[in-house]
Amino acid sequence: MKDRQNQYFGRLRKRKRRRRILIAAVCLLMLAVLICSLIRFRGGLGLFRRNQSGETVRVTLKSVYDGDTIRVKMPDGTEETVRLLMIDAPESVHPDESKNTEEGRKASEYLTELLKDTETLYLEYEDEKNNRDLYGRLLAYVWLTDTTSVEPSFIKKNMVNALVLSSGHAEFHLYQNGNKVKEAYRRVLEGIR
Repeated sequence: MKDRQNQYFGRLRKRKRRRRILIAAVCLLMLAVLICSLIRFRGGLGLFRRNQSGETVRVTLKSVYDGDTIRVKMPDGTEETVRLLMIDAPESVHPDESKNTEEGRKASEYLTELLKDTETLYLEYEDEKNNRDLYGRLLAYVWLTDTTSVEPSFIKKNMVNALVLSSGHAEFHLYQNGNKVKEAYRRVLEGIR
């Protein structure tokens, strides 16, 4: 009789143990699914933002050239002209004065006002090696912060390219220089009207 009771309680303990293991496994699986969903659909947790979008180069703003171009001092001390990727503002400083427009002057004034109290900016390239246009300008996403993200709300608040575009002083423009476009940025910038 005692033998049967021991067998019965032994089976009962095994069932309880299996049930606890199953519940723990289901909880871990649900947690993994939740984390993956956050990373994929919300642009990532703060820990993953930088890896999803790219490395930045810290630069010092020297001047605004026009509505989509700035002049910066690089970490090595050289000065570079930077063309903001995926936007195109009307002309304001073209050597052929007839090509300059009032909208171009307003775009230049807007970018100057936007960056007036900014000394440090962060450049992000689509490609570290092929990052210049046919005029020798650096092509970059320009950030107000060192952290980058693929989350739309973060891009719209912290990427200079997006801020100029959302102000109405530039249009979406896709450069075809052979680089693979950062699709997360393209979707956000293309969607700004």
